[in-house]
Amino acid sequence: MANSTDTFADTVDEFLRRNYSDDVRRQLLSTHDSSSALAASFAELGVFAVALTEEQGGLGMSLATLGPLFTQYGRHLVAGPMLENSLIPALLYAAMPEEGQKLLSNAIENGAVLAIADPGVSVHWREQLGSITTDGASLCGRFDVVRFAPDASVLVVVAHNHDRPELWLVEAGAPGVGIEPVESSDPLASFARVTLDGVIGIPVTDQSTVPNLLRQIRLWSQALIACELSGIANRCVELSLTYALQREQFGRPIGSFQAIKHILADMHTRAAALTNMCEATMERLAEDDALGAELDCAALKAYAATVGVSVCEDAIQVHGGIGFTAEADIHWYYKRVLALRAWYGDTTELAELIGSIALQPATPTTMRS
Repeated sequence: MANSTDTFADTVDEFLRRNYSDDVRRQLLSTHDSSSALAASFAELGVFAVALTEEQGGLGMSLATLGPLFTQYGRHLVAGPMLENSLIPALLYAAMPEEGQKLLSNAIENGAVLAIADPGVSVHWREQLGSITTDGASLCGRFDVVRFAPDASVLVVVAHNHDRPELWLVEAGAPGVGIEPVESSDPLASFARVTLDGVIGIPVTDQSTVPNLLRQIRLWSQALIACELSGIANRCVELSLTYALQREQFGRPIGSFQAIKHILADMHTRAAALTNMCEATMERLAEDDALGAELDCAALKAYAATVGVSVCEDAIQVHGGIGFTAEADIHWYYKRVLALRAWYGDTTELAELIGSIALQPATPTTMRS
């Protein structure tokens, strides 16, 4: 499996090198086209079908196979709903009735954009995000931060029926759906405020499975975001090393100065440690131990956010003033890291979760619904 995973990741890397050059990426960033014109090409390549079974029209690989792919997405600063379109179909396809499966298949096969309204993207500011409720027949409410909602064809909605969480699919153009774009500093994603007023959607076949489905969505989101942050960190090390060997001061490359060497060495050490942690966590997640998986994902996401920010800031220091400008790739990597570090738990939230698990090791805990 490791060889097939690496081979597929190499295929994605080669695809991005050919079709997502620096010029293409900069043009996309300058126009803030977060829907990613490559979505259909990604679908044709099969990246959205990686973790679906062959019976479902997928490649039959494990969810852990997505880890190296997200590392490549981070390295290449890929725009678009890579997390939503890769993870949600893999976890929800079997749980949906035929009508819902058709909507998910459109995302898998054609690159139609998925977006998820999930209060689990945060803990500390969850109450400020709004909420969506259901009586079992329709959906009502508001959710203020839905990533890729402006581009979505289908919304995945986490709603509450009294104290019970439910999962629904809603077509973005359905009657009663309101999507109001909101500004964001994330250079690779669009955001919107979503309102639902008596909207009829498609619920999962068995709502009793929702707590476990939500747990899987949130844990794997943390892990895959961490892999993306790992790719960003490693790429920033490479860019900084190249710049330090080319940029000269006092007649010498700045990389020859001891202070710069120390910064680069520290950057590499942190990025390499994160890479190793991502690989180890992907292997352990296959075991799906409830307590262990939650602890592993929380620790990985918290460490990835810390490393991603610190490596990018050191990269800016190596580049000097130009690193702050939009003309420098480092600028965009840094903005992406700042956006991802809070998604599905910032470091403070995750530290609290890790502490609660450590204090109660005999009690499996799950992400709050």
